[in-house]
Amino acid sequence: MTTSLVAALAISRPWETAGPVASGEDAPVVPPMRPSQLPDKTRSVSVDFATVVDPDTDWSKVAVRLDEAGANAVELNAGRIEFTAFDWEAHPAAAAEPGTDHLAVAARALHRAADGSNRQVGLVVDTMAPNWLADHPSAAGVSVDGRRSVYQASASQLVDGEVGRRLVDLVGALCERYDPAQISITELFLSDYTFGSDDRRLFERMTGRSDWPRTSDGSINEDASSIKAWRAAVIAELLARMRERMDATRDGAGSRIGLAMDVRIDWKNPARGNLISGHDYAVLLTRVERLILWAYLYRTRRPEDLDRVLDRLRRTGLDMSRLTVSVGLWERPPSRQVGPIGTSQFLAALRAAESHGITSVNVTPLSLMSDPYWKALASVWNPDGA
Repeated sequence: MTTSLVAALAISRPWETAGPVASGEDAPVVPPMRPSQLPDKTRSVSVDFATVVDPDTDWSKVAVRLDEAGANAVELNAGRIEFTAFDWEAHPAAAAEPGTDHLAVAARALHRAADGSNRQVGLVVDTMAPNWLADHPSAAGVSVDGRRSVYQASASQLVDGEVGRRLVDLVGALCERYDPAQISITELFLSDYTFGSDDRRLFERMTGRSDWPRTSDGSINEDASSIKAWRAAVIAELLARMRERMDATRDGAGSRIGLAMDVRIDWKNPARGNLISGHDYAVLLTRVERLILWAYLYRTRRPEDLDRVLDRLRRTGLDMSRLTVSVGLWERPPSRQVGPIGTSQFLAALRAAESHGITSVNVTPLSLMSDPYWKALASVWNPDGA
């Protein structure tokens, strides 16, 4: 849920104002987002969408905080197919504030560190689409008992439908307009809502089976390995289309932009990934350059659990250099009101994240980073105050 939006933001769009909008001619020039030389260790902070598009965000203050903390990268949430932080030419109605390129505004303030070095600036695409699904309910995923998802599109929509096409187009538009260090795909998981009739037909087409796997009483076997493998294949297919679009942009220059994906952790059996969500790490790593592990402890897990997970992944032979560990500050899954985990837990999680060969660590979201958390971050990333 790196930089994901809470439900209230998705529905109410509180960043919209009745005031004048900026002219396109006044929009800032897009700065360099991808340094020619990447650092040995990447330490990034993710900026949630509401903060990106908030006209009151003090980007100069954020830049100082990043300098003090020793962050050499930043991830900006670019939005969803239904609202964006820039003017999307193909879908102008999606712009949070028409005429204002919020990504360029933020990147100009943050791409250069105080020592003159260039920070990596990545962009995040959120695959949830609650407003779109409210208007197109047949596109929503369906649970085994017939309930429709509020946030997730069906698997068939991702493979054959308009939601998947728009996601690929959004990634392509970001590559055309910017040159980010990477584009990260978040909230792309398939777990409970993949059992509609359209998804059954897709499952049969992709697997060659004639029906869902079933238990002895005739109910769908939701835990079947064939369903888990199919979900991973659906996600991999969408990622492959995104990568193909990226590679084709700007006469091939888009091929230099990394593609990453946020993934859940199976805290009990982490070796292969969170298979029930379609997050088979080995499969996804054939389509993306990097996986971003949701190391979100909330109130229920300890930093020692994260250390154990990373140790298990390293022992399985996974290439740890292709993993980013994202330390989430949420004390519980994001909702209308949610506070941060304790500073001591945050500090211990940061230290656990930089173990077992991990060279890329992310902290999310910026909106929960009050002064004590910035100080804790600096004590790990920039202990000498350099």
